Amino acid sequence: MANHFDLHAALTLATQPGPFMTMTLPVTGIPATDRTQFKSLLKQGKERLAKVAPDRAWSAYDEAFGPFSHGPLTNGSAAGLLIMAGPTDSYHYWLHTPVTATVTVTYQPNVLPILQARDQTSDFDLLLLSQEAFELAQVRSGRPELVNLPVDAPVTLTQALGSEQRGRGRWQRSAGDQTHYSGTGSLDAAQAADQRNYFLMVDSYVSQHYSNVDQVPLILVASASNQGNFRKVSQNAYLDPVVQLVQNPNLAAANQTLAAVTLKVSEQRHQQATQVRHDVYAKARQGQQVVQDLGALATAAVQGQITKLWIRADATQPGHLTAQGEVMTTTALSRQNNLYNDLALLVSRLGGQVEVLPAEAMPTRSPVAAQLQLRAALLH
Repeated sequence: MANHFDLHAALTLATQPGPFMTMTLPVTGIPATDRTQFKSLLKQGKERLAKVAPDRAWSAYDEAFGPFSHGPLTNGSAAGLLIMAGPTDSYHYWLHTPVTATVTVTYQPNVLPILQARDQTSDFDLLLLSQEAFELAQVRSGRPELVNLPVDAPVTLTQALGSEQRGRGRWQRSAGDQTHYSGTGSLDAAQAADQRNYFLMVDSYVSQHYSNVDQVPLILVASASNQGNFRKVSQNAYLDPVVQLVQNPNLAAANQTLAAVTLKVSEQRHQQATQVRHDVYAKARQGQQVVQDLGALATAAVQGQITKLWIRADATQPGHLTAQGEVMTTTALSRQNNLYNDLALLVSRLGGQVEVLPAEAMPTRSPVAAQLQLRAALLH
C-alpha cells in the first residue's frame, strides 16, 4: 500500500520541470516475463516522448530507468513497480497491490496509481480471542502476520491471573503478590470475575502496546458471547464498533487460518467503506455540495474548494489544467495528458482527500465527482 510519504514525494516531484514519464510494471516474479514487459513499456515511452515532446531528449530520462534496464525487477513480495521520471529528477517505489502495465507522458507525474494503491481498508489489527487466550495479528497492505508476543504479554488467562486458590469456602485468583478477585460466592461467580479481569488485561495490553502506537482499526475475532463481554469492558478507541468476525478462532492453528480470517474481514471493511462513501455522497448531494461538471470541478480545484475527490480507476479525460483553472486541449501533450490526474494532484496538494476507486466502489456512475467545502457549496 502506498503511504503518505509516497504521495508527498510525488507532489514534490511535480514541482520540477516536466514533462514526466510514468511507468507501472506488474511484477510476476518470472525474470524473463518481467524483463520483456519492461523493455516493451520503455520502448513505448520513448516513442511517446519523442512524439509529444520532441524538444526533450531521452538522455535526460535515461538515468531514472537505467538501473532497472539490467538490474532486478523484484523486491520482496512487491506486486508492481512504479517509476516517475522528469528531465531533472525521478522517483520510484514498489507496489504491494495489483497493477496493470502502463506508460504515460504527461505534464505532471501520474499520481493516480499511487492514489489507487492507498487502500484505506487494507491496514488493521486482528484480535483473535477465546475465553482463556488470545493471539494478535497485524495486517498491512492486505498481508497478515501473527505478532510474536513477548513473554510478559497476558497470552493466557492462567498466565495473566495466576492459579486459583480455595479454602473453607473462599477462593481467590492470585498472580505473584497481586490478588485480582476474591470472595465466598460460587465457582461460577469466580469464573465470571476471572473472565472480566482477563479481558480487561488483554484490552489494556493491546491498547497500550499496539493500537495506540500504530493507530489502525482493531477487528475482534471471537464467539458471540466473547464479542459481547469483551466490548462491555474495552476502552480501546481503535476497536471497530461495526466490523467484526463472529467465530471461535482456532488459536492452536492461527497461522493456518489467518489468511481466511483476513479475507473475510477485508471483505467486510470494503463493504463498510463503500457504504460510508455512498452515505457521504448522498448527504453532500442533498446539501448541494456535489460537483461533477469538469468546468466547475476545475474551478473548484484551483480555488481549493474541494474536500473529497472521487475518480474511477480506469477513467481518463484528455486535457491539461492550467494554473487559472482552464482546461487546455490544443497541444499534442495536452491531448495526451489525463485531466483527472491534474485534478488529483492539485486537490492533494491543497489538502483535499482523493480516492481512486474501482467502478463498483464509486458513489456515483460518473467517472469523477467532488464534494465541496460547505461554504463553497453555499456559494455555488
